[in-house]
Amino acid sequence: MDFFGHQDQARKRTKQLVLLFALALLTLIFLTNLLVAGFLWGNPDIFPGLGNKVIRDPSLFDIFHYMSWRAWLIISAVVCGFVGLAYLYKVIKLSGGGVSIAHSLGGRLLKPDSEDFYERRLLNIVEEMAIASGMPVPQVFLLDDEIGINAFAAGFQPSDAIIGVTKGCLTKLSRLQLQGVIGHEFSHILNGDMRMNMRLIAILFGILCIGLLGRIILEAGARHSIYSRGRSQSSMFSSSSNKKEGGVPLFLIGIGFMILGYSGVFFGKLIQAAVSRQREYLADASAVQFTRDPQAIAEALKVIGYGGVGSAIGHSRREEFSHAFFGNAIYSHFSSHFGFLSTHPKLEERIRRIDKNWDGEWVQPQTLKQAYDESPQLAPQNKIRPEELLTGVAAAMSAAIDFTAPNSTVEGIPTQNTVDAESELTNAAHDPLNARGLCYALLLAPNSSLVHEQQLDLIKQYCGDGLLQSVNQLIPLVARLDESKRLPMIDKAIPALKLLSADQYRNFKQLLVKIVQADGKIDLFEWCLYRMILQYLNPTFDKAKAIKAKYGNVKKLSSEIETVLSFVANHGHDSLEGALKSFAIAATTAGFEGLQLQAKTSSFKSFNVALDTLTQAFPHVKGRIMKALAACVRVNGVEVAERELVQTIAAILECPTPDLFD
Repeated sequence: MDFFGHQDQARKRTKQLVLLFALALLTLIFLTNLLVAGFLWGNPDIFPGLGNKVIRDPSLFDIFHYMSWRAWLIISAVVCGFVGLAYLYKVIKLSGGGVSIAHSLGGRLLKPDSEDFYERRLLNIVEEMAIASGMPVPQVFLLDDEIGINAFAAGFQPSDAIIGVTKGCLTKLSRLQLQGVIGHEFSHILNGDMRMNMRLIAILFGILCIGLLGRIILEAGARHSIYSRGRSQSSMFSSSSNKKEGGVPLFLIGIGFMILGYSGVFFGKLIQAAVSRQREYLADASAVQFTRDPQAIAEALKVIGYGGVGSAIGHSRREEFSHAFFGNAIYSHFSSHFGFLSTHPKLEERIRRIDKNWDGEWVQPQTLKQAYDESPQLAPQNKIRPEELLTGVAAAMSAAIDFTAPNSTVEGIPTQNTVDAESELTNAAHDPLNARGLCYALLLAPNSSLVHEQQLDLIKQYCGDGLLQSVNQLIPLVARLDESKRLPMIDKAIPALKLLSADQYRNFKQLLVKIVQADGKIDLFEWCLYRMILQYLNPTFDKAKAIKAKYGNVKKLSSEIETVLSFVANHGHDSLEGALKSFAIAATTAGFEGLQLQAKTSSFKSFNVALDTLTQAFPHVKGRIMKALAACVRVNGVEVAERELVQTIAAILECPTPDLFD
């Protein structure tokens, strides 16, 4: 699937979104002016200075002539200013990225080391889907009070993305069905829908605030009508004109204010529906690609349709984010009959696009017993007893005398020791303390080196004996870990590392640099690990913001592309001939012309600068760069170091990597 092409489509959709917003704003400005003119027409003694001319015994058609053009401009400016302030307010509120959305919907962050059965199962699935989609493992939030089956993804880019899941989704779906839902949400991250949804939230808030303003004016008009009617009834000598002032005209104005009040909601739903429905079909198709099983997403949809289950969200703020949910967050009888106002396609349509032979039968939600039977390794009765845990630790420590031995495999198949090491390191990656220890252990020099002891001294100096003990326990496990699993292990540690405090994160980064610099040089893996940490964690501890695309013309980025391709080609070959061949094939594959291989260098400075510039390229340009890089490292077979380098570049460019090396 061409994720880069879909990201470009999402960007074009954003332009359409801005156009729709402008049309909605112009319409609401016209309605506001019309309603104010109508109010003045029915009450000519109020604000007489706004009138274009004095009209005696005005008729209904004189509404269009009553106000001067200056009055129209003033009211239009007030409406635009009101919408602009509302939009900016929402943009500031969303500066926290996906986390701010999750919290606003009542979400609770799931800790990576959670022992709850359902939570542990969900976190495992998220890790699996992250690996399948080539994305970092996002933080996961649970909406405890929502019993409907639903989920969402939020954030500006993959590095700050989060996934939210309702309690109903967690407990009513099977493992396979839940995989389909999570795969669907990862698709929204990859396809660029998530960033578009964030912008749509701010735009809709501005439009809905116009509706709020209309309701405020409606209440004011109603109070005025009541006051006028009471005044006319209190005087038995009231004139017919006073009766007219408090009667039919203000009733019509009240109806007009009601139209204005709900027009914002109408336009909001129209815009949501216009940009959302087709993206849902695409996300369903991507979920099939990630799970390799069409029934995963199809059955999840069938459970939603089972009697009384549904996907409704009860939170009061569901309206502004309804377009980003997996299923319809708000059930509306009106929208169900008028599909152009629905944010999601009908369930039946989504199911039949995936399962053409569907017989129309819905699927019953999974029970707790069925969930335990399906995932017995996570069931409560199968938790490891304390004495078993101590035995495992002792076994790991006893292997320390042989931790410098190479990984033992049979014809490329990892041995049980390697599998056990990966499992124990995965458990360590889920704990904030051990996750830091894991990163340090991966960077340590061999124990026979003098640098090794210096690095351990640095860890003790910065972190104390507690973390040093954790590192020493992880060293023999890291030695048994297959090299290809090193970066994926960092991905698994990211959610736990996001739980650090700001001070802990700052010290963590400083110590990483110290450990890397201890031997006076930086190798490829050290660079990859550090850049991955910065890429995935900086948005959490700084303000998350979307990177604006500036460069759509490849020629304007030729120097940067040349630098990056040269770096990868040179570090993938020991000979100049090999580097030249790989560079030429990469450039030809992506259609880059006029590029020349640069001299090999051990410095990362120009390479880092080039990558920072390329982050501002349009998705289709990034797609060509990734295509060139994949071709470059395939020439003589993909080595682990080359794969790690390209995957790190992809992370920096916020690019998907599914099937990149197939």
